[in-house]
Amino acid sequence: MSILRKQIGKKRALLALFLLGTIFISLGATGITAKTTYEVALEKGTELYIINQYNENKWKDTFGNDVKPDDWFKGDSDEIGAKSRLTLRNVGDWKWDTFDALMTIFDVTDAIPKDLQPNNDTLKLMSFFTEELLDTIFPDPFNVWEAITVKWNFETEEFDETPDEKVNTLPIFKKMKYFEEILDNYNQWRLIIEAKNNLTKLGMQPYKEMDGNDFLWQLILSQKLAIARPFNKYLNELIDEIDADDAKIRGSTIKLDRKGKEDYTVEVSFNEQGIMSSFVIKNEDDRVIYEIIIDDTYDIVLIVFIGIAGVAGAAIVGIIHLITKRTKEFKE
Repeated sequence: MSILRKQIGKKRALLALFLLGTIFISLGATGITAKTTYEVALEKGTELYIINQYNENKWKDTFGNDVKPDDWFKGDSDEIGAKSRLTLRNVGDWKWDTFDALMTIFDVTDAIPKDLQPNNDTLKLMSFFTEELLDTIFPDPFNVWEAITVKWNFETEEFDETPDEKVNTLPIFKKMKYFEEILDNYNQWRLIIEAKNNLTKLGMQPYKEMDGNDFLWQLILSQKLAIARPFNKYLNELIDEIDADDAKIRGSTIKLDRKGKEDYTVEVSFNEQGIMSSFVIKNEDDRVIYEIIIDDTYDIVLIVFIGIAGVAGAAIVGIIHLITKRTKEFKE
C-alpha cells in the first residue's frame, strides 16, 4: 500500500512540475512583462536658465533666415548671457484632455490670422477650437502629474516683478499610451478641421501631419516635456511608443536628429527633478551652435547668501546673549 502511495505522489509531483513549466513557457511566449510604475520627482523651487552659446552665422547656415532662437524661446533668447526663470509652485494629480494638448503642446491657435474677420465661416472655424466640441470627439482624458509654474522669458536685464507667464502648466503623463493617443488625436483633428473648413480661403495654411519624430520635437519646443522616475526607462518607452526612430536615449538625455536647411542634432537633458536642464543644437559638423543650460551661479549665490545670513544671525544671537549676560552681572 505504501509503495502505491509513493507512486501516486511521484505522479502528482511530475504533473505539478509539468503544469508550472507550461505556465512559464506560455508567459515567455506571450511576452507578458510587469508594468513600470513611474514616480514624480518634481519639487517646489526655482531654476534659472542662461543662453550659454549662440553662433549666429552657423545658425543661419543651418536654418537660413526663416527661424531664429526667439521664435522658439521668446524674449532675448538670441542674446548670449540672457536669462530665464522658472518657479515651480505646486504639483498635483490632474486630468488633461485633447483640448489641453492641442492648445499647449501644439499651440494650434497660433495659425489663426490675427486680423480674421467675424463671419459665418470664421465662427464655424472657431468651433473646432472649443473644449466642448473636442471633448465630444475625443472624450478620453489623460492622467498627469501637473506642475503649476510661473515663468519669465529670457532677459538681458533684471527680471520684472511680474512674470511673463503667470500660470504655466507642466504635465508629466502617467502612461506611455497617452503620447500615442495625443499624436493620433492631433492628426485626426487636423483632417476634420480641413474637411469642414476652407482654410486657404480663411488665410490659413493646412496643419502639418506629424509622425513620432515631429511630435517629440513639438513636445521639446513647447517646453511641455517633463519626465518621471526612472528617467531613462521613461524616455526609452516614450520614443518606442510614438515610433520616434530619429531619437536616441542616453541616461536622461534625448538626442534627436532633425533637418533644416542643413542637418542638425538636438540634445535635451533633464535634471534630478525631471525637467529640462540643457538644450543644445549641433550642426552637421557636430559643432555647438546654440546652448541653453541651468545657471549654476544662481545656486552658488543663493548658498553663499544663506551662509552669510546664517553667520550673521548667529553673531546677532551671540551679541544679544552677551549683552543680556553683562546686564545681569551689572545688576548683581
